[in-house]
Amino acid sequence: MTPRGPSATDPDETDHGRPDVASAVGDDDALSWGDERDASHVDGPPRASLRVDASDATEDDGEQASGSMSSASLVAHGVLGGVFLLSTVGWIALSARFAYTFSTVVATGLWRLGVILAIVAPLLWFLSSIVLVPASRGRRRIMVMVIGALVVAPWPLLIGVGA
Repeated sequence: MTPRGPSATDPDETDHGRPDVASAVGDDDALSWGDERDASHVDGPPRASLRVDASDATEDDGEQASGSMSSASLVAHGVLGGVFLLSTVGWIALSARFAYTFSTVVATGLWRLGVILAIVAPLLWFLSSIVLVPASRGRRRIMVMVIGALVVAPWPLLIGVGA
């Protein structure tokens, strides 16, 4: 088996039978990107302008055009998720304080069902606002979450009635 490589008779030949490009082209030409007249030149996507269009200013959600949420929107979702989690913990703390038993089984069962719904309501509101309000309506989703945080807050704990 003979090794493949440049032949001894022609030093400019490579493995593939083409002349050695490094000797034919200067080093500076190898670093050039060419210009628009070059057949291999391909234009990339147009650059986004820094100018704000009127259509961008009228978007009601303030999110980026690519469909991803802005940083402020992500932070707001995280903060409101934490508020809903704290509301759930507050309702759990309140349910431990009150252990009502009524004279009938139905009344006691309904009380316990109400306590369970109060505990689960903040998480259900948060998840349903994520699922039902589209991400393209970011401000509306945040507003629904703020309203929900006020509605399902453990008000007896917050105002001190359950103490």
